[in-house]
Amino acid sequence: MTEQAIIKQIGKPAEIDFRKPKAIGSAGFYLKSFRAKNPDSENLKLYSKCNFEKRASGLLLRANYSNKLTTIPIPKESLIGITITRGKETIDPFFLSPMWILLKLGVSKLYARYFKFRLQEYSIDQMELNVKTTEYEMYFIANGYLFEKQLSFFENLNYENKLKTIIKTRT
Repeated sequence: MTEQAIIKQIGKPAEIDFRKPKAIGSAGFYLKSFRAKNPDSENLKLYSKCNFEKRASGLLLRANYSNKLTTIPIPKESLIGITITRGKETIDPFFLSPMWILLKLGVSKLYARYFKFRLQEYSIDQMELNVKTTEYEMYFIANGYLFEKQLSFFENLNYENKLKTIIKTRT
């Protein structure tokens, strides 16, 4: 699909406001499931590396599979819902570890987790993303550490009634 055809459907890329910078693109997701309601429409390969780009009137999905690039414009009107699910978190620092000390000092777990000494001190399962449009149903996965940034990206799209967040319980 050419850039001109994409601009006709969903507009130009979002403008960057350097005073209040916001993400205009998502991090990488891996496609785990893809269903097109119309058999003639574009079909994506499973396990494609995908990301979303914010456009004036919707989203642009870019998929890469073996260096074959595919783009799918998603107009705002055709978007039914986005569900982002945070994986289950396990926080179990041992006594006097750097992570334990930082948590006791009130440092956010989002920063303290990078100071874990052993693997079992902190872990988070993968994040899941479901995107449903009038033409497609897609399911993606990504690293759980990226959840907060991805949630921020999807919240900045201002699709409040179409965005649903699920946070799995932590242990």
